[in-house]
Amino acid sequence: MFVRMDHAALSVRDMDKAIAFYRDIIGMEKSFDRTFDVPMARLIGEPGTSVRIVHMRLGESVVELFDYHHPVGRDPLPDRRQSDFGMIHIGFMVTDFHATYQRLLDKGVQFLGEVVEIRPNVWVAYFRGAEYEVCEMREIQNG
Repeated sequence: MFVRMDHAALSVRDMDKAIAFYRDIIGMEKSFDRTFDVPMARLIGEPGTSVRIVHMRLGESVVELFDYHHPVGRDPLPDRRQSDFGMIHIGFMVTDFHATYQRLLDKGVQFLGEVVEIRPNVWVAYFRGAEYEVCEMREIQNG
């Protein structure tokens, strides 16, 4: 029986850039950093696999970053849209939504569109992560 979602995972081209983004922009902490070979090769069915895996933690939530040395991954799509098929975003709850939004703007984070009050007292914005992944920030305000 499934009991809860544990993590979301991304395969990245630039591990240092991805770590810096999730640490410096989102405020996550690195809690795991290890390289895997034979066990991962067996798991994904790709002989010769070598991958560095880093966990970035925020409370009980984890974004798991994969940097494959072999097999080499395909380039991320910089024009990936929210409507494209597959995983479409990683969602983060925030406090002080508008101050957080401004802080991200000041750090050069690219937003997909506008800040929207999607329903009364629920503010949402979508932004690009380190490797074009879409991230959501949301606050449900008491009101």
